[in-house]
Amino acid sequence: MRHIEALAEIGRTPQGGVTRLAFTREDVAGRALLRQWMREAGLQIRRDAVGNLIGERRGKNPNAPILACGSHVDSVINAGKYDGIVGMVCAVECARVIHASGELNSPLHVINFVMEESSRFGAGYGFGSRVMAGAEISKQELFARDRSKVLMARAIQELKGWETGSKIATERTALHATHKDIDASRYDWSRVRAFLELHIEQGPVLERTGKPIGIVTAVAAPTRLHIVLTGEQNHSGTTPMQMRRDALAAAAEMILAVERIANEFVQVVGTVGVIQSEPNVINAIPGRVELRADIRSADAEAKRECVADIRRALEFIASKRGVRSEVTVLADETPVEFSDLVVSAFERVCLAQNIDALKMPSGAGHDAAHIARVAPAGMIFIPSRDGVSHDPREYSAPSDIARGAQVLLAALLDLDARGT
Repeated sequence: MRHIEALAEIGRTPQGGVTRLAFTREDVAGRALLRQWMREAGLQIRRDAVGNLIGERRGKNPNAPILACGSHVDSVINAGKYDGIVGMVCAVECARVIHASGELNSPLHVINFVMEESSRFGAGYGFGSRVMAGAEISKQELFARDRSKVLMARAIQELKGWETGSKIATERTALHATHKDIDASRYDWSRVRAFLELHIEQGPVLERTGKPIGIVTAVAAPTRLHIVLTGEQNHSGTTPMQMRRDALAAAAEMILAVERIANEFVQVVGTVGVIQSEPNVINAIPGRVELRADIRSADAEAKRECVADIRRALEFIASKRGVRSEVTVLADETPVEFSDLVVSAFERVCLAQNIDALKMPSGAGHDAAHIARVAPAGMIFIPSRDGVSHDPREYSAPSDIARGAQVLLAALLDLDARGT
């Protein structure tokens, strides 16, 4: 808890939250503190080319497959102090206990993934874990800019400069250097027996069901739609109601359709989180509206059917209201299932500790989801009070954090005993 509170002081906001965006000086300060704790836990630390930190401990059998755990310490804007941080400090605590006891045959890697949150640049989440997993990083992502117009590739090189003393690059050289850094930061997951991540739930399920631990079976993936509606801008006082082609009225009906259709599916959620109306004045009928919809599920087939139903509904509403509708798919990701190897280890540990755990999917994305595409991986959740996250009110009780750390440690030991 002292570590969690210490990190919460870095980037503290007037509202009592935390803003520690990736590749900022606050991120550097938080990672410096984390490095100190990792060294104190007996880990040898290396930094890859994009900024991921890997703390390494040799096992009794250096040729045994690696066990890995970790999370992130960057945040959204005005965040709480538990998202990512809990999993990171618990991983370091497990390393400290293992170092003190010497009870691990396998090598242990504790990983701090850089830029898990997509808040600063609006790009895909889990940049550091995607790089380590060898996923493709698009040119559009590296060209993304934050609110201050800083290029993402430039920000990556600035972090490198602050932490290593290297010269900060121009935008052109930053792009070239970042491409090289991404290639150099691929991690050899073939050497890893399992990757484990502890995380706060960021939802209400565990608290409402009275379950102290969630064993995550899969991570939902989004399909994101960009919807542009073109009607006819006109005078709001002189245009009769029956002669209007109101793009915003059509958009309102579409927003409700997304909600209604998502409700018809089990384990699918649908949200329209962005709406931009033009000309956005009180005395003109809106002629153009942009919407962005996010449909998520851990069930790939259910998500596909839901998206298809939503697109049919959008077409019907646009036709009925006489507006033109253009729909672009911004992202269409596949849900990820976690490894039976890791899920079973968590189940055995919870049974041995008499913990009534709940097997459940995750609606939010996490670093472990990217790692699960290239290596056995799994997650556990601890309860979040009132299901609140990405907000200063975010809270998980110390007793729940301690229990989560104990389950994480026991699962590492379980996998170690069965893997050598």
